[in-house]
Amino acid sequence: MGIVRQLVQVAVVEALRGRTAALSNVFDSNMDTVDGLLKGGALPVIVFSIEETSEDADDATDGLLGRGGVLTAMMQSAVASGKEIQNDQGTVVVPELGETDSAYEALLNLVDHQWRDVLHRHDNPWSVVFRDLVVSIGAIRTVRATDPATGTKHACRFAQFDIQTLPEPLPGDPTPDVISEGLDLMASDGDPSYAALAQTWQGILDGNVEWADWEKLQSTLFASCGDRAALGLGPIEGDAERDTPVMDTASIEAGGGLAVEVSES
Repeated sequence: MGIVRQLVQVAVVEALRGRTAALSNVFDSNMDTVDGLLKGGALPVIVFSIEETSEDADDATDGLLGRGGVLTAMMQSAVASGKEIQNDQGTVVVPELGETDSAYEALLNLVDHQWRDVLHRHDNPWSVVFRDLVVSIGAIRTVRATDPATGTKHACRFAQFDIQTLPEPLPGDPTPDVISEGLDLMASDGDPSYAALAQTWQGILDGNVEWADWEKLQSTLFASCGDRAALGLGPIEGDAERDTPVMDTASIEAGGGLAVEVSES
């Protein structure tokens, strides 16, 4: 999947930033520098990633687009502890996952409730985009991060769940409102990389508009040119302009040999 997966990823991360105990420490796929982390300190962190995608053929098309999909998502909630290390730049504090305790478990319980609660909100435009992209969410499976070598139980949980989404738009189709709204939010976010990405996606989607009706139908059916001709669709073969004019009137011969004029009206 393309644009739908992109917007699901961005919508979740942006919806959660600043709205849970993790504050701005909400990341896409990887944990980056944790804001405000000090040596010996601890801060909650959220990392959201999409691990796998499954796209099944539906009743409309067995082509490459126009399919709904199921995204296997991973929500990692963790408590990062500050560790001081020496490198070429001097002394830096980097995050690491320490052993859990009752206080960390209580904090993880809080964060687990918060990220779910935020995605239900109606006053958060990113949450609204996320829910409009989602058809349903499957079972949620939560596991603790444990060091297999030492058996240490870390202050980290992984919640894995499936997200069934709307289909990718087909060529020639108008851009769905939720996709337009998501791209508008990306463009107005203030992040230059988001704005550039939104512009690229908008250009791709705009290049698929203004297709003729027969082109849209051929795309929907994922039909070859031979299939299209067999169905009587599209322009007449050999028409250099590929734009056969509409027939307004015609003359046919009835059984007695008399010419009868017919028209669309």
